[in-house]
Amino acid sequence: MIISKIKQIAKTNRYHLYADEVWQGVFLDEILAVYKLKTNQEIDEEVFAEIKKENDKKLSFDMAVSYLEKYTVSEKGLRDYLKKRGFLPKAIDSTIEKLKEYNFLNDEKFAKNYFDSFSSRMGKKAIASKLLQKGVSKDIVDSLLEEVDEDSQFENALLLAKKFVKNRDFSLKTKQKCLAHLIYKGYDYSVAQQAINQIFSNKGEDNESWV
Repeated sequence: MIISKIKQIAKTNRYHLYADEVWQGVFLDEILAVYKLKTNQEIDEEVFAEIKKENDKKLSFDMAVSYLEKYTVSEKGLRDYLKKRGFLPKAIDSTIEKLKEYNFLNDEKFAKNYFDSFSSRMGKKAIASKLLQKGVSKDIVDSLLEEVDEDSQFENALLLAKKFVKNRDFSLKTKQKCLAHLIYKGYDYSVAQQAINQIFSNKGEDNESWV
């Protein structure tokens, strides 16, 4: 086979490589330099296949690091991204293993950061559900929930409830809707009830009549 064209992708360290006028994939400048690949070069197909395997492992890692610099994702999230980019399982597994060794990919850290980012907007149940959907293991999620500060959950639920009832009449219907809203947002029933009871406690109404 003959390498027919090598074209740089913008101002990156990546290049499109064509052989026999057919696109063979994206190659790193490191691989091109090490194996001295150039236009019009004739190369054995088996040799090229081995070079491509090595390139794909390095490229997968390179693209994964670039992705993690922009986004915080779980292991599953990164695997899905690399799979969509066309990498084979062996290249993806190699990348994931290396990232874990460097502690660039850590589902426990991801789960903690995710919880801290969303805890002011939703309850622990909703956050736990989101984490499970993102592929974080149940053991990690359960461990995280055990460390949740219930006082913070109450304070966040209280703030959310205050926003909900703002400019609404303090009626039984409003109470019920507010309770449903907090539960929908992932707060425990007891936390939601406590938050709403505090809001309505100064209204002189019997809070037990609506729960």
